[in-house]
Amino acid sequence: MKRSGILILLLLAVVLPISGGRLSLSLDVMALESCFYDTALLRTEVAFELDEEFSLRVPLSCHWERERGGPFFIEGAICLDYHFFRWPLCVSLSLAQMGVVGNHPWEEGVCVHFLNEIALAWDWYVGPALLVRPAVIIRDPNRLYEAEYEELQALFSHYPSLRFSLAVGWVFDLSQS
Repeated sequence: MKRSGILILLLLAVVLPISGGRLSLSLDVMALESCFYDTALLRTEVAFELDEEFSLRVPLSCHWERERGGPFFIEGAICLDYHFFRWPLCVSLSLAQMGVVGNHPWEEGVCVHFLNEIALAWDWYVGPALLVRPAVIIRDPNRLYEAEYEELQALFSHYPSLRFSLAVGWVFDLSQS
């Protein structure tokens, strides 16, 4: 897993400057629902359009229990988005995804989890620079990491397997005019 992550990062370092697509930075406003739970969530995404059908997206999220000294979970992924026939509808698959649990009540030190997710999303561009992206995120769709997700659901009072997201952000055109 470590070697594939390094290979993906090297590939990104070579491909991204050459392709000259669009870069988007967004914040998940559905994370505001965590105001009603004991588990808080902050999620942000950086996406780079490789061409009209494929893009790479890096979501970063942080979950934490609101109790003093409670556990927190920092999670990141590299996802491949595929837009069918260049439509705004896309399927997103995590190529590499991992998270780190801190202040774990049952284990000493830092606990690392390898995860996966799939998402179905729709990209709306409002004008040239605003992106609105509703999505349905399914965590561990093929049940490979059941033990990891059960542990996370036991640690956090609200860590659902099915989640709705509404990312809102800005788009930057990197192509050379």
